[in-house]
Amino acid sequence: MIDYRLLFRRAPTPLLVLDPGLIIAEASDAYLAATLTRREDIVGRHIFDAFPDNPDDPGADGVAAINASLQRVLRDRAPDVMPVQKYDVPQPGGGFATRYWAPLHAPLINAHGDLEFIVQRPEDVTAFMIAQTADGRLGRLTEELRRRIGQAEAEMLARRQLQQQQHETMQVLVDSLTTAVFGCDTLGRPVLCNDAARALAGERLDGAPAAQWPQRLHLHDPAGQPLTEAGNPLVRALHGEHVQDAEVVMRIPDTPARTFLMHAGPIEGRADVVAVVAMNDVTALRRAARLKECELQLAQLLATAEPTEDVLVDVVQLIGSLIGWVAAEVWIVDEVGQVLRRAAGWTAGEPVPSGDELPTRAWRSNQPLWATGPGDDRAALAVPMSSDGVVLGVLTCYSDTTEAPDDTRTAILTGIGAQLGAFLERRRFGNLAAELDRTRDEYAALVGHEVRTPLTKIQAYAELLLDEPGLAADHHDMVQVLHRNAGILSIIVHKLLDVAGLRSGHLEIHRRAMDLASVVREAADAARERAPRNVGIDVDAPATAPIHGDPERLRQVADELLNNALTWAAEPSTITVSITADAHATVLSVSNSGEPVRADERDRLFDLFFRGDAIRHSGIPGSGLGLTLVRAVVEQHGGTIQVSDPADRLTVFSVRLPTRPTASKSPGGARP
Repeated sequence: MIDYRLLFRRAPTPLLVLDPGLIIAEASDAYLAATLTRREDIVGRHIFDAFPDNPDDPGADGVAAINASLQRVLRDRAPDVMPVQKYDVPQPGGGFATRYWAPLHAPLINAHGDLEFIVQRPEDVTAFMIAQTADGRLGRLTEELRRRIGQAEAEMLARRQLQQQQHETMQVLVDSLTTAVFGCDTLGRPVLCNDAARALAGERLDGAPAAQWPQRLHLHDPAGQPLTEAGNPLVRALHGEHVQDAEVVMRIPDTPARTFLMHAGPIEGRADVVAVVAMNDVTALRRAARLKECELQLAQLLATAEPTEDVLVDVVQLIGSLIGWVAAEVWIVDEVGQVLRRAAGWTAGEPVPSGDELPTRAWRSNQPLWATGPGDDRAALAVPMSSDGVVLGVLTCYSDTTEAPDDTRTAILTGIGAQLGAFLERRRFGNLAAELDRTRDEYAALVGHEVRTPLTKIQAYAELLLDEPGLAADHHDMVQVLHRNAGILSIIVHKLLDVAGLRSGHLEIHRRAMDLASVVREAADAARERAPRNVGIDVDAPATAPIHGDPERLRQVADELLNNALTWAAEPSTITVSITADAHATVLSVSNSGEPVRADERDRLFDLFFRGDAIRHSGIPGSGLGLTLVRAVVEQHGGTIQVSDPADRLTVFSVRLPTRPTASKSPGGARP
């Protein structure tokens, strides 16, 4: 083992060790010999108490010069070389001995980055300086010594100037960055920083080691939890790890949260700065990404959801939670009273603000409005929900801090407001359509009931007249026409009542095990009796087609589809009726080769009272109820009906019915 204390003391070079308070901590034997002192007389004393200026020399300035050099070392933490200095030393017997020195002061930095000692190396050049007045040889030696000392001083000064220039250039460079940059010592305390870092941290990090950064800067992880030591990028850098893109959130009370990407890493070869940390503010980028994600999810929600008021609850929760508001609410314009009413609200724990002043102003102005007046403890943004320039409601979002108006959030939420306006318009149209549909069904039922009674009486009296034996032949023919047309009207009325009852759910479907094939064959036989002579009807069906259904209602379906096919069948031609089945569905198809359905009328074929242009202009009789009745019966059985594409050679109506028993559709579910 090397005894470093002994090694220091026996070093052939004069060395003096001072603490930062300039108290003598140690001296080498060569130093004691050069200064005519003993170790026990100077250790523990202030350097200038142990070595004062010579009181007999009026021009003595050694204390001032040496002190100035030591202060530069304390300030710059860099070596300082002095020119030759006359500094007399006290003699043991009294008085002062003349001495000339060439001092060098160097800092000693400990493992924590602190300046722990200053080492003074004073070269005794007394003999050389005195020799300046002796013979030429000594004079030349003295001049050579002065030249060499001056050269060393110049080199040291040049190095210090280069380091200073490099430091100043680097400082200007990092100050130009918007990213906050901190240079830290071995404990993580900031010792260097740029303007962005000073603006970010202020004085909160003064003297703070790495472990205190999360508390001093209010740093949290993306989940909102306080940053742990394991998640602290600076701590990891001090352990030699390079950290890239570590996301942290700064949550200073009463200020908006800010998101940063932190980069940290160790620095090799320096004692004062051992790690560097950079904090890049990505708050705007993260906020814009969340806004776009919210807009996308909201569009998907509104596109798939039924336009009911319950959806608005999901809307405000999505907007509030995804974008980072603490509360959100939707206000709807009451068209009758022309006032706003609160339709839905969401809060992340904060109470939803009361009052409609801000939403009302946004409604009246049809402009997005921020509320960030002086004294407000929170910010709010109200966005109109418009459709074709008409404000149907207002979306209002609240923050728990005072914020400056944000153009990005304003623009995105204005777009969201337009989506919600279209949704409200769709909901309004849906409500109007449902109300119109309900009213139409009620009207059909009312008319049917009112007409059925007089028609029944007309038919009864017509039958009595036809049985009258003395009725003249021409009168008999007129009564017969009257009876036949009353029968036609009676069929239409009964069909109208069936449609209204099935669509409103007032008529029940009586299901039981049945054979669809036999029902269809009976309907085909009946249709052949009323078919034109050169129009045939072929049935392609298995021997049996068991399903669970109402035979009477499904017979109506077959009759109406065959009636429709006979109406449009070309002459001569054949109408084909087919049945196919598997374990899940049974398909009834009726096809004819007549005039195809027009593309613009295809989606309206099953609407109540709809009759196409061709049938209305050709004078073909009809009520527009047959296909509506078919659809109502099929949907009450849990099935579907569709018509082939107009470009196809044949016009085919296909009914799909569940083969196995299934629940009936709820009342009102079979609307066209």
